[in-house]
This record gives sequence, C-alpha cells and structure tokens, in this order.
Amino acid sequence: MVLLTRPAGGETLDRVVASIGPVAITQREVEEEYHFEQFLQCRSPAGSPDPADRKAVLNRLISQQLLAEQMGIEATESASSKKAAEKTLNEVRKEFPSDTGYRSALHALGMTEPQVLKRLAIYQRTLRMIDERLRPSAWPDPKEVGTYYKETFVPEYAKGHSTPPPPLADVRDKIQEILVQRKMNQLLEKWLERLKSTSRVTIHSN
Repeated sequence: MVLLTRPAGGETLDRVVASIGPVAITQREVEEEYHFEQFLQCRSPAGSPDPADRKAVLNRLISQQLLAEQMGIEATESASSKKAAEKTLNEVRKEFPSDTGYRSALHALGMTEPQVLKRLAIYQRTLRMIDERLRPSAWPDPKEVGTYYKETFVPEYAKGHSTPPPPLADVRDKIQEILVQRKMNQLLEKWLERLKSTSRVTIHSN
C-alpha cells in the first residue's frame, strides 16, 4: 500500500485529470508520482506509466488527498516522522547497486534529498493517523487467532519445515499483528470509499 502525499507547490498548467472538490490533480502530478514510486522501488525514474499504471497511480493520489484532508493542514512534522523518513530513505539507498546509481536516480527524479525526506515524512504521518484511527477497531478476538493458527499458520509452516510448528503461545503476537493489518486494510478501503462518496471526486476523461 503506497500513500505518499503530493509535494507542496505542485500546481501546474497541464491537463487536469481528476479533482477532489476544488483540488485538482494534473497529468504532470501523476507522472511525478509514478517516478517517485519507481525511485522508492530502487529504480531510476524514467518513462511514462501505461494506462493501467496511470489509473492505479491516479487512484493513489486521490486517496492521498482525501487522507491529507482528514489529517488536517495543521499537521506538522514530528521527530518520529522525520526519523522514520530518514530510515526509509537509507533503506532505499542501500538497495541501489552503488552510490552513483542512487545519485543518478535521485537526479532523474528531479528532487533533492531534503525534498524526498519531506515527502516521506508526510507519508509517515499519514500512516500514523491511519494506525491511530483504525487499529482499535481491527483487534482480533482469540477465536480468530486460533483459527488462523490452525488453518493458515500450521499448514504454511509444514511446507517449509520438517519439525513440528511452534505452539500458538509463541506466535500469538505475530498472528495478531497479521490479522490486525489485514482488518485495517479492509477498514481503510471502506473509509476511502466513504470519503470518495462525500468529497465530490471527479475523474476527467483521458
């Protein structure tokens, strides 16, 4: 799940492809988001998205804008979001085959490291907001944990191990988090659907 907010000052004069109320998303912003996602995947940004990728990127930008509105423009960068952004960028950097490759990709992206970090910090704040709002409603009951252990964990474990699976008590926390994340994704999808239905989202013809 990619939820990165568009960079500040992103107004352009190119064609508007979608709008959320008075906020426009332009074709150029879709291209920029596509390139940013390439960079985070440790690839040198290049080319244009095909129609399927273009649609997916646009949908993510719409979701980002809706969540940004929920988070509020008053949200400021915190020490934790800044630290998480720095960690993410360091991990991306390590995945490039060389520092030269990383620098070349950054140049192709057309952004400086501070700009990338600022964008990643917004991403981290958005994730934290989602977690704070949805996690309390996503906690599984003991029966769900037990069912997942018997029907999913044990069979999957048997595929790669010849030893007996660890007891439920040893993996309970891990299973709980898997179920929490799954439920949070479902709740997030429903939340975004509600936001889209009440936010005058318009997709303009390509």
